[in-house]
Amino acid sequence: MGYTHYYSVRDRGSTEWQQAWPALIADALTVVEATRGYVDLSGPAEDLEDYSQPPSINVRTGIHLNGVGSNSHEDFILQKNGQWRFCKTRRKSYDVVVTCILLRAFMLAPGQFHVSSDGSWAEWMEARDLYDELWPDEDVRCPWGEGEEESDSEETGSINGGS
Repeated sequence: MGYTHYYSVRDRGSTEWQQAWPALIADALTVVEATRGYVDLSGPAEDLEDYSQPPSINVRTGIHLNGVGSNSHEDFILQKNGQWRFCKTRRKSYDVVVTCILLRAFMLAPGQFHVSSDGSWAEWMEARDLYDELWPDEDVRCPWGEGEEESDSEETGSINGGS
């Protein structure tokens, strides 16, 4: 079993998504740049063992990236058409880039971008910290509605926040 994130756009023709898309592309580049030096990334390649290609991020073709070598798993692909997709990262180092980009997409188009994950909100902490560093004036929230109380209880092993 893996650790997978699921995502789609509800109405890809909506004004909200159409306006969010170019900003998301610019912000995805910001995320990649912010993680340079501690997360090695690769882009699309014909050969599954070819990690020489850089991530592909542009308005026309979308976002396509993966980790490198043993820190790679499934390609993360997000396109403007917003078809339902998933990406199994298995918690490898590139997961922080994937989850931060997913958070940004949700925050830019909360009415249109749908995200869910096999991981809990607490497991997205590294992406949340990166998001806070890049967009400090925004209060990032859980895309699937899980609250801090639930995350805290998962971390402590208690049920419903009780002791």
